Amino acid sequence: MNSALLKRSNRLESKSSQRIWELDFLRGVCVLLMVFDHFMYDIADLFDKAWIATGKESVIQIVYLAQEYINSSLLRSTTQHIVVWIFALLCGISCSFSRSNLKRGVQACIIAGIITIVSYFMDADIKFGILHMFAFSILLWWLIDTVCCHNKMITAGVCMFVGIMIITMNAGFMATYKANPQAFAQDNNLFFIGEFMLGNRNNFFSGDYYPIFPTTGYMLLGAALGVLIYPKKKSLLPHLGKYDWYKPFAFWGKIAIWVYALHQVVVVVLLAIISFIFITPGNFVVI
Repeated sequence: MNSALLKRSNRLESKSSQRIWELDFLRGVCVLLMVFDHFMYDIADLFDKAWIATGKESVIQIVYLAQEYINSSLLRSTTQHIVVWIFALLCGISCSFSRSNLKRGVQACIIAGIITIVSYFMDADIKFGILHMFAFSILLWWLIDTVCCHNKMITAGVCMFVGIMIITMNAGFMATYKANPQAFAQDNNLFFIGEFMLGNRNNFFSGDYYPIFPTTGYMLLGAALGVLIYPKKKSLLPHLGKYDWYKPFAFWGKIAIWVYALHQVVVVVLLAIISFIFITPGNFVVI
C-alpha cells in the first residue's frame, strides 16, 4: 500500500514539474496587466466624479492619472492589443497540451455565460468578451483536431492555414469597411463574428468585446506553434527558470481563467472599501 501511494505521489510531482514555466509566467504577466488596466479604468469611470468632488488634491491627481492612462493610445490601446495577442497565442499553445479541450471549451462557455448574465444585471452587458472568444476558439480547435483524427502535424497545418486566413480576411474586411462604411453594415446581432458586421454602432455596446475575427486567428496560430515549438511538451528555457524567480507571476498564470472571471468584482469592491474608509467616508460610491 505504501509503495502504491509513493508511486502515485511521484506521478503527481512529475506532472507538476512538467508544467512549462515560461507559459505560466507570460500568462501571469498578462493577467496582472489586465487587472491593472481594469483597476485604472474603474477609477477613471466609476469613482471619478465622487473622488474629484472631495476636493482632495492627492485624490484628484490619482483620478487624472487614471484618466490619462485610459485615454492614452500608446499606454492603453497598444499595450492592450499586445496583451490580448499574447493571451490568444498562449491559449492556443495550451490546447496542444490539454487532455480534453472539449471539457476546457465547455467550462469556458459556462463561465462566459455566467459573466454575460451577471454583467447584464450590473448594466455592464458583456456580450462577447475575451472569455467568450476563447471558449469558441478552444471548441474550434477541438473540432479541427477531431476532423484531423488527432494527427498533431495535420491539425497544426490546418490551424495555421485557418488562423492566417482569419487574420488576413479581417484586415481586408476592415479596410473595405473604412473605405465604404455601408459595405459590411448588416446586423448588430452578428457582432460576435467581427467588428465589421456592426451595422449601426450606436445601438451596440459590450463591456468587453473580442469577436472571432481576428482574435481567434491568433489563437489558432498559437495552437499550431504549440505543436511545432513544444513537440516534447518541455520548457525551452529550463535554465532560466531553475531559481523559481518566476513563481509569483506563474501562480496567477495557472489560475488565469478564475482571475478573469472574478477580478472585476474584487477590484470594484476593494476600491469601494478604500473609498468608504479613506476618501468618501460613509459612502461606497458604487452602491
